[in-house]
Amino acid sequence: MASDEQSVPPEQSEKLLSKLSLNDDDDMDAIPGIKFVNYRDESQLEYVMRLVGRDLSEPYSIFTYRYFLHQFPDLCILAVSEDDPDGEPIGCVVCKVDEVEGELLTGEGPFEVPKPSLSGYMAMLAVNTSHRRSGIGCALVERVVRRMRKRGCSSVTLETEVSNMAAMRLYEEKLGFIREELLVRYYLNWGDAYRLRLWFD
Repeated sequence: MASDEQSVPPEQSEKLLSKLSLNDDDDMDAIPGIKFVNYRDESQLEYVMRLVGRDLSEPYSIFTYRYFLHQFPDLCILAVSEDDPDGEPIGCVVCKVDEVEGELLTGEGPFEVPKPSLSGYMAMLAVNTSHRRSGIGCALVERVVRRMRKRGCSSVTLETEVSNMAAMRLYEEKLGFIREELLVRYYLNWGDAYRLRLWFD
């Protein structure tokens, strides 16, 4: 593994963070004909697995999907057609929140210990090929990032293939994520990945 940090124009992060200061998803940019809904139950599991599985560098087991979807259903957002809201999603994002060791200390003297903090993790983002370049991926990320910030997260991380230039443009140029680490041979196909992070503070 090797470090590979990159600066991002501050106006990009400020643009996303200004949207995150609003209270409701309804206040975020709308996409004509598209409705954003929460994952509801197991009846939608196969849809999510099929949508995400088309683009994965390595397969996830059904238990992995169930862990995310059952533990953090509010952090799984689906993009559906307004004409068929109960039909197969055309996009989805799946995330979780972890407690991590923080830099700030709590306690006094010899009893000082690192204060835990919350970090969001974006595990899956997928959009049907027929609906790409329409802003759906960006809209899904903006909505779920807002929710993770409202949960008290200090940042959000994700991994993406170095060769996935479309994803890199989305995360870095549009959303303000920064490269935190190069993960060599990270995937089962030996592909390299970047770990990206969006800081809130």
